[in-house]
Amino acid sequence: MAQYAQMNEDSVRIGSTVKLNVGGKQFEVSYSLINEYPESMLGRLVSDTWHKADAESTVFIDRDGDIFGHILNYIRYGSIELPSNLPTSMFQRELDYYQFGSNGGIKQVSSIDTMKELRKNVEEAELHHDMFVIAVDCYHQYMMEKKEVSIAADDSRLKHTPFHYNLRSAMKVLNYYLSRYYGLTASPSRDSLFIDDFILDVREERDAEDNAKYTLHKNTSQCGLLALISP
Repeated sequence: MAQYAQMNEDSVRIGSTVKLNVGGKQFEVSYSLINEYPESMLGRLVSDTWHKADAESTVFIDRDGDIFGHILNYIRYGSIELPSNLPTSMFQRELDYYQFGSNGGIKQVSSIDTMKELRKNVEEAELHHDMFVIAVDCYHQYMMEKKEVSIAADDSRLKHTPFHYNLRSAMKVLNYYLSRYYGLTASPSRDSLFIDDFILDVREERDAEDNAKYTLHKNTSQCGLLALISP
């Protein structure tokens, strides 16, 4: 009977969670995860709590709650990549406190990598900002029956001159906004090669599709004709 009760208690625990308050931050962790480390400080603490209190009680731990979140990820996955503002020594200190031990797999994002990622995000945001501004201009000029739209290279509304960006990437973003909001599409004009302004040929998407079909049909017909007259 006692063995049955123990088995029943264990089965309840497996599907249960443990509520923790670490330095004022609330966590809810599966009991099965903590039970993988029964000899750790956290494993013993939780085990004692299960015996002495109901499963709804919250266990308070007077430690750094922010680092504890990283501790949980480490024991979940067996490895972790720490942010640049969290020294490895501080993480290791907390790991030792909870008695989880370290099996390696602890890396840290360098400040250089963080700055590179930040710069990349800023550049992406600037690209989208500028292409959206240009898309609005394309729409307004197109509505005034201007199918060739001129964007001043020194337009003060833009973060950068249009020529600052990779042309393929810029046109992809620009056409995304044109298509989504206005049903238009654009392509760079050859005139842009000879003047400072950014010149775009703007047309409705349906016209562009019809033109593409015509070009494909024309090329296919030419290939068929060449095949017929070839010896």
